[in-house]
Amino acid sequence: MKKLLTLLLALTTAVSLAACGAPEAPAEPSEPAPSASEPAEESSKPEENEAEPAAMPGQERLSVADASRFLGTVEDFAVDDAGQTVLLMRRATGSDLPRELKVTLTEDTNYSFDSAQLGNGAFLEVYYGGEPDETGAVDAIAVNDLISEDLVVYNGTLVEITTDPEKEEGCSLLLDPLTEDGMQYVFHVDESTQFYLDFASLKAGDKLHVIHSPASTRSLPPQSAAWEIFPYTEPEAGELPAPAAEAPADGGDALVEAPLGSPENPIASEPAAE
Repeated sequence: MKKLLTLLLALTTAVSLAACGAPEAPAEPSEPAPSASEPAEESSKPEENEAEPAAMPGQERLSVADASRFLGTVEDFAVDDAGQTVLLMRRATGSDLPRELKVTLTEDTNYSFDSAQLGNGAFLEVYYGGEPDETGAVDAIAVNDLISEDLVVYNGTLVEITTDPEKEEGCSLLLDPLTEDGMQYVFHVDESTQFYLDFASLKAGDKLHVIHSPASTRSLPPQSAAWEIFPYTEPEAGELPAPAAEAPADGGDALVEAPLGSPENPIASEPAAE
């Protein structure tokens, strides 16, 4: 009987995947995700290392073409010989990024928030270029503040994929937490969601690493918009686990969004360099 239920769940998931119509996984998952507002094919690309606003659900973030990207938590600060601030960061738990990274904030670094508010524990999205210097540090081109890891990162096991019969595109993923103190979550997928895996081959039981909007409903389980979906990577020995997402304070459908910084974007109003 148990085997039959498992088979039925797998078949249901397969049918849902087909109906979801998800795009193919990017050819090179290590590259930064393109803006959700950009078309699938472009006749031209922004100049290398040119930061541009990236329209993502619920907030405005900077995106840099042809640059490496790191998502992680600030654990400490240092100052280099040139008097520049260096962030000592650890990767988001469950990702396949380098475990640690030193990020130098230069006079050319762009921010989507007030950099004076930076502090230990901040969860940042950093675009950087070039090779690490002799100290192992890289220069930040653009930095986005995603507040804290537990608000935008979820590691879980796929339970099922469902579709809305009233919608031609999109689907929802129900995930079980990988931690005992976590909770189930529903992530909505649409044309803006970036996949770094073969979505069509997903099945119940697969472990996923989801980057999502900090806005969640107060329903149980909570629901949020999935920005990016990766295969889950097991943490190394001694690596700190991500904090478990907290359950909403009460029921209902109210949307709760963390207070993302919204100072003037230093480059949003400037035309792209020719």
